[in-house]
Amino acid sequence: MPRLRFFDGCAMIGWRSNRHPETIWTPRDFLRDYDYYGIGAALVHSASAVEYNQDYGNRRLLKEIADFPRLLPQWVVIPHQQHEMAHADELIPEMLELGVRAARIYPRSHNIPLTEQTSGPLLERLQEHRIPLFVDVSEMSIDQAASLCERAPELPVVLCGVSWGSDRVLEPALERVENLYIETHFFQGHRAYERFINLFGDERLIFGTGLPDCSPGAAMMMSLYEDIPDESRDKIAGGNLLRLLQEVRTDGPLPIEEIPAVTPPEGDDPIVAAMREGRPLTDEYIFDSHGHIAHEGAMGIARNTLPYNDADGLVGTMDRCGIDRCIVSTWSGITHGDPESNDITLRAINKYPDRILGYGTANPRFPEQVADEMRRVFRDGPMVGYKPYPPRHRVPLPDIRHRPMLEWADRNGAPVLCHGGLNPDMAVTPDQLDAVAPLYPNAKFLLAHTGSNWAVAEALVPVARRWSNVYAEITYTAILYNLVEFLVREMGRDRVLFGTDCVMRDAAPQLGWAAWARIPLEDKRMVLGYNIADILGVPAAERRPIGAGAPA
Repeated sequence: MPRLRFFDGCAMIGWRSNRHPETIWTPRDFLRDYDYYGIGAALVHSASAVEYNQDYGNRRLLKEIADFPRLLPQWVVIPHQQHEMAHADELIPEMLELGVRAARIYPRSHNIPLTEQTSGPLLERLQEHRIPLFVDVSEMSIDQAASLCERAPELPVVLCGVSWGSDRVLEPALERVENLYIETHFFQGHRAYERFINLFGDERLIFGTGLPDCSPGAAMMMSLYEDIPDESRDKIAGGNLLRLLQEVRTDGPLPIEEIPAVTPPEGDDPIVAAMREGRPLTDEYIFDSHGHIAHEGAMGIARNTLPYNDADGLVGTMDRCGIDRCIVSTWSGITHGDPESNDITLRAINKYPDRILGYGTANPRFPEQVADEMRRVFRDGPMVGYKPYPPRHRVPLPDIRHRPMLEWADRNGAPVLCHGGLNPDMAVTPDQLDAVAPLYPNAKFLLAHTGSNWAVAEALVPVARRWSNVYAEITYTAILYNLVEFLVREMGRDRVLFGTDCVMRDAAPQLGWAAWARIPLEDKRMVLGYNIADILGVPAAERRPIGAGAPA
């Protein structure tokens, strides 16, 4: 695969009111990261224009990036009526004269009604010049964005932050209008690019990183690892965004004629070197500690379309990325927790005994059935861990009804994969682990989704420092910037586990989140596979990468 030229279409730069200390904010920091990840250029807007004053922030942005030609300005715009920003008849020509070829709008945060009376002149002038308008899905729903596209059919509207769970709403909207584009850093559904291209072509996906909040490495992985033509990869990685800027109707010069090529820094570790080229990590031992499957042939569950969501789909994606093994539980198991749910896992283990392992599930609200399942799939069966699920079963982890499974895990030193969060009614909290971990000192408590937000990650650190049987499993759509580095630094390299939630999210972004992390190679290998192998007691001779004939 030829080296892709990435062009970031979703980045916010500058001083922020509530910056997390792990994140970046200066242009030099952004360029340092872009050099590491191999991102040639970026469309950036000002945090000051979002949080303080639009006109002030836009002009401040031009000064801040003046010495960095790879950073292209995007202005945050509002209507003119309150005299906070010039009338569109003046604003748009000035933007174009200053080399600004993209706009961004915040209708919810900036209290902007997108009515004809209020926003009509602004939208009309943007459409007249085909200036792409970016808006976050948290500011404008998918249906509202489609309606805007209908009102302005020649205006490219780029909807940012669209997540993997939106297919049932998104696909009808994309069929409805042709000028709606999707920015990709949260667009992490299983085989999402492949599905999108088959339905809508390859010209409406716009690569973005979500910097400074999100990991660029994770955001790049779908372009690198989806099963799509190389020509489509090139368009999504940067070509589509460059084309939109080229199609702006203006006589002014384009800020960049082509996306700059980035020379990789010296000293790439072998994992990063392989990812730059989109090669499966078949020379590394990669062990996914958190997967899910549904019944054979499943393409969705409950409220979400989840394509290719069975064991065959999972193993195909593991092969695409170079993941050796995965421990799964079933969607029906964390929903109903019935015996048939464990049967799905057992069939997957039997079909792929060298690739798939299982977390047993049991609904504590059915105590008679729990006793039978304890004998059948835990004590006498192949399950290697327990997956409680308070969000659906509504039985908190400290509840006595979990005791049979937790005692089994304690006797066997088995992992307990706990859906993590801060709401004790809907998740296992770090405080609950603080209470339960010392009661079952041999069980290994994995707080799933530690990477969902910084509050969860920071709350887990002191608990993990107190109890050596508490671990952080990271997977989440949030792909938080520097999260893996933070956890390895604060908890230790042996207490952080790679997981994907595949087959829900695609495995590629979650793999990239950990595999691009700027930590020593041996630390990275522990996170990516050795730690969960140690928990399960996998012998060294069995820790074989897919592409290797000898132990790792």
